[in-house]
Order: sequence, then C-alpha cells, then structure tokens
Amino acid sequence: MILIDPNAKDVGFQFVIPATLIGQEEAQELQAHMTTGKNPIARIYPTQTILKTKPAPEMAAFSSMGPNIITADIIRPDITAPGVNILAEWSPVAIKATAERSVDYNIISGTSMSCPHVSAVAAIIKSHHPSWSPAAIMSAIMTIATVLNNNQQQIRRDPNGSQTTPFDNGSGHINQVAAMNPGLIYDFDSHDIINFLCSTGATPGQLENLTGEIIHCQNPLPPSYNFNYPSIGVSNMNGSLSIHRTVTYYGEGPTVYVGHVNNPTGVNVSVSSAELKFTKTGEKMSFRVDFMPFKKIGGSFVFGDLTWRNGIHRVRSPIGLNVLSL
Repeated sequence: MILIDPNAKDVGFQFVIPATLIGQEEAQELQAHMTTGKNPIARIYPTQTILKTKPAPEMAAFSSMGPNIITADIIRPDITAPGVNILAEWSPVAIKATAERSVDYNIISGTSMSCPHVSAVAAIIKSHHPSWSPAAIMSAIMTIATVLNNNQQQIRRDPNGSQTTPFDNGSGHINQVAAMNPGLIYDFDSHDIINFLCSTGATPGQLENLTGEIIHCQNPLPPSYNFNYPSIGVSNMNGSLSIHRTVTYYGEGPTVYVGHVNNPTGVNVSVSSAELKFTKTGEKMSFRVDFMPFKKIGGSFVFGDLTWRNGIHRVRSPIGLNVLSL
C-alpha cells in the first residue's frame, strides 16, 4: 500500500500491512511516472542513514505549542528534546501498535519519546548533584538550552521553516552536557509552589487535597509572575511592571555574572543589578527586572530574553509579555 500524506516529511510509522508513506511532491512524481508507459516499474531501495543533516534540530510540525492554558505567566513548553523517529528497544509483546507482531525494536515519534531523553538528563544531573531539588535540576536543563541550530541560526519550525518563539520550543533544545554545570540555578520549594497556586486561584479545599493539610493563602497574595521560575512570563501587563528573581551560584571560587537583555518588541527592559558578584558556591542573590512598555502590540505576546554571563557560563531565561495597556 502507498499512503499519500501532504504533511508527511521524514516521519516513520508502523503499518498493519506492508506499506510506505510519501509526501505530496513524491506522489506527483509517482503519478507522472505511472502515466509514462503501459507497465511502469518502481523499486524500493534499502534505507540509507544520512548524517550531519542541516539545519537541525527543527521543531516538529505536530509539537504542542503554548501559551499555558492554566496560567500564561508560566511559559510553555519548558524545553524541547529529540522526539521524531526515535529507534529503540521495544517490548516483544505483540500489540496493535506493532500490527500484532512481536518486535524487538520500534521507531515512533512524539512527546513520549522526548520525555525519556529529558528524564535521563535529569537523572544524570541528580547523580552529579545529589542535594539538588527537582526545581534546581529543571532550571539547569532550561537555562542552558540552545536556541540555535547547527547552522548557528535560530531553530525553525517544520515543515516550512517558520520562525519559532518560546511558545514553540520554550527555553530551547536540551543541551545535556552543559546542563551538568549550569553555573546559576533558579530554585523554589513547596512554600513557593503553594504561594503560586494561591495566586492562580486555588481554593483551600484544592490545597488540602494536594498537601493533606489545611492551608491558608497569605494576604496579600504574591503575583504569579514572581514565582522563581527559570523563564519570565507576564500574561496581563497593564503599564510598567517589575518582577523579582533569585539565583543560586554553583561554581568554584568568586565570579561575576553580567546581565544582557534582548528587549521584547515595544518594551524597554532594565535589570536592577547589572552585575551579580558571588564569592562562594551556594550563595544566593536576588534582582529585579523592570518592564516599561511604550507600544501596544494588539493583544499578542512579545518575546525577548535575559542572559547572565561570566565568561564561562551562559544562563538564559526567555521572556514573554502580553501588553494590554501602556
């Protein structure tokens, strides 16, 4: 069987019967070939492995996008990782997904393939830093991610190469080696999570179901955008606004991190501390980021980033703002 899918591009599938999947351009070539003679012949050749593909990586066309439907102050997704045509071992139990056949290997795509990559990186980070919290590990993965492909250009979205934003790939594509030693981390604990849930409207009953304890939200509530997350999002921005973050230093000896900002369109951004000076590992420092909008962009998000550099590490946080009024 030959299945024609206009959106098909380099994505493998399992079929119940012998079959192949081709795109629209290949289908047109095949149909033209079939009309050239009485007995046209086509051959299927063995698969070839193509290395050093460029540009790579690309965001898959089917990859879920933001904004976060619960609270857009948390940019979604957090991270992107390999998830297309992942060839790996497979349970030999015959199921519908393998056409009722017993197979030792399978090739599939989706979040279910990206997630194991990220989980493995998290496990490796935990083995290197046993005392780190899940939030610290997440921060290491997010802030060291790359937004550039192997052409040193911004990662694009398949199939037409459109420009991506943090709503496509979050903080970027996972960099498992650099994440072992991120330099700075954004950490938070259960108290911070409770404050965040309260700020998003969680009821006492919902909090009790989650924690098993009776919890009362503090008054006044801290704004959700002040949650010490590795990314910075403000979903309802009316005029100038300031957010706060705290970073923890993990490194050897004293160091100085310098802040660099890429302003979102129509918004001027400044940081209260141009430099963060650390003397020892485990030291914490807080800073304020001020947003001053001067142009309204029709109710859509605008994006930028804040990056801290010390000559060795690059700790980047994407910024997403929805400017409602000036």
